[in-house]
Amino acid sequence: MIKFIFSLFLLSLSAGVAFASPCDQFYPHNKEIVVKDTKVLCKNFYAVVWDQKHVANVFSTEAEQPDTKVPRKDAFRPDSEIENSPTPEDYTNTGFDRGHMVPAADSSTAEQMSETFFMTNMTPQFPNVNRIAWKNLEVSVRNMPFKWVVTGAYYENYNTVIGTHKVPVPKALYKIVYLKDGSIKAFEADNVKENKEAKPVDISVIEKQTGIT
Repeated sequence: MIKFIFSLFLLSLSAGVAFASPCDQFYPHNKEIVVKDTKVLCKNFYAVVWDQKHVANVFSTEAEQPDTKVPRKDAFRPDSEIENSPTPEDYTNTGFDRGHMVPAADSSTAEQMSETFFMTNMTPQFPNVNRIAWKNLEVSVRNMPFKWVVTGAYYENYNTVIGTHKVPVPKALYKIVYLKDGSIKAFEADNVKENKEAKPVDISVIEKQTGIT
């Protein structure tokens, strides 16, 4: 799946293809990354590419927001835009955190804050990953002059799942940050119990790990 995503993404950049979507402004260069057999969930300041078959967040993509931020207010809940949405209870007593893809702290309004807590914007993350590695990366990225950020997960397979809705546990997580000066930074974090660090990588490393040559 992720190989297909990146192939289409690179194609869209090289060919200058524009896709009609109400969420275009949330994608890098305002061009939708079209992924077969997925649904785009268009929120207030970000979009989710959702794999309904595997009940999985493929990636979330967000656009820059005003510097004004709002206090965190948890509102974990199912997403009514899809059928059979994961629920907060899917994570209960599993050993995994409900890990945000688009961070709650990126919100600039109460409505935006609330929308980041849809379960479609979550992936199962080990506590050290979510609370240390991923949190530190989110803070770092928030201090960068970015225009867009794509946050994704890739899965070794879909056999390791949690909860009634069988939410798959990702092998690793990544962020690709598109800066205002035109440069790009990429980061990844292995989703393993002992990991406390997200590492900067070249996009080619992510491509290699996801099978792109």
